[in-house]
Amino acid sequence: MKMKKIYLYLSVAVALTFTSCNEWLDIQPELEMRQTTMFESEQGFKDVLTGAYIRMATPELYGLNTTMKLPEMMAQHWTIPSANSTQAEIYHISNFDFTQTSTKKLLEDVWLQYYQTIININSLLENIDAKKDLFTNGNYELIKGEALGLRAFLHLEILRYWGPLPSKAKSSDKAIPYVKIVTKNPQELLAVSYQEVLDNILMDLNNAEELLVDDPILTYSNTILNSPDDLQGVNQDLPHPADEYHYFRQSRFNYYALKATKARYYLWIGKTSDALENALVVIDALDSDEKSKFTLGSDADANNGQMTFPAEHIFAVSSTLATQTLTPVFFNYSTAYTQTVAYLDEAFEASLHTSDIRYRNSRLWENRIVPLASSAFNFFKKYNETGSTVTAVTDIPLIRLAEMYFIATECGRDDLFKVYRMARVLDASIDGTLTTPAAIKSRLEKEYRKEFYGEGQMFFFYKRLTYNSLAWPVTKEVPDASYKLPFPESQMSFE
Repeated sequence: MKMKKIYLYLSVAVALTFTSCNEWLDIQPELEMRQTTMFESEQGFKDVLTGAYIRMATPELYGLNTTMKLPEMMAQHWTIPSANSTQAEIYHISNFDFTQTSTKKLLEDVWLQYYQTIININSLLENIDAKKDLFTNGNYELIKGEALGLRAFLHLEILRYWGPLPSKAKSSDKAIPYVKIVTKNPQELLAVSYQEVLDNILMDLNNAEELLVDDPILTYSNTILNSPDDLQGVNQDLPHPADEYHYFRQSRFNYYALKATKARYYLWIGKTSDALENALVVIDALDSDEKSKFTLGSDADANNGQMTFPAEHIFAVSSTLATQTLTPVFFNYSTAYTQTVAYLDEAFEASLHTSDIRYRNSRLWENRIVPLASSAFNFFKKYNETGSTVTAVTDIPLIRLAEMYFIATECGRDDLFKVYRMARVLDASIDGTLTTPAAIKSRLEKEYRKEFYGEGQMFFFYKRLTYNSLAWPVTKEVPDASYKLPFPESQMSFE
């Protein structure tokens, strides 16, 4: 049943979603004709939105580039080879050198895929109000709310990469294009000011929140929503959604994903009270059985090889493409996507936190000798499950509960860090160090590194707090200018 949540409403969405991006937001006339036909039914709107999620799960975005690759290289998380090696791309990105052909292409791919996804969402939004009468079961509000929220989420992601340092940004600074239209003319998509981007993100999130007040995730338990075939099972006597589309809400931009995105947004711009308020909505959320809707990953989860901690997933994308992309890259013992034993022991404070559920028993890392090398390296296992057959995880988390705990901690709720610490089985002695903002920052730096390894969040921590010197694994100086990724050359006219 797990596959169904991704491919349930695929049909003609593939034609719209995987259009070639050789040119900036290239929309062919024949595709426009397909769009016209697609928006003649409720199913068509469902297909288009599902198509956006599918695109997000491809290797060009969260299936590789914007989780395990680009941001992790910039965060110095992989062993850095030489400039002349077969893994030179890691070397150049880790050194914030985006002048090389391979790195230019990577940025171009990420940029285009982000904006093509947004364009597809905009095509839905441009048509949905006129077709409101097509919808049943509250799906007009649900689909429009998802689309608006997802558009805001994606623009925030782009801003975190290509926008200015939030601590030094001026309202008038040119930032990124905030795209609300479908167009074939790139000149209509100029970069707007930093403040305009922030205003538009918040406007979309607020509008989405009004529409998602009846999100099924607020009515039904996660157990029910993730078990559409259980109508004859142990939960058959409990209420189930009337519409198949209402299942698997954690794989869609749901109400809590919206609140979590707001928390991330407000922390990015330094509005800590607003960030805390929204993070607490997620942390304190209750399921229909009055138990916590999202729970911190446990020792049992780690024991079962579930190192992405699915119980924490507020918003994730799902794709079997992980088997094709992640497995060869990260589970191949001849690649450079590794880290040395010594450095990881240091990062995870192995001598202090001997019981850390992530690092003990080789749960997150597997130690092996690199072929043709004399040194032992640790190979990353977050996105594969244990068992008789090693398989790739199909749910790639984009927002997890742990981040909400970190946001709350940074915003003054250090008591919640203790809850997190106990879940990860960390030494209680660290609680006594959380007495100043500087101490909390230092602790969170360590925990972001450990918690979100392979998920891309460490780089944004560094950028948000303007770290000009990265201390792990070795000292790396990063000037302010390096944090603002250059626009792809084909988009320079947007500046």
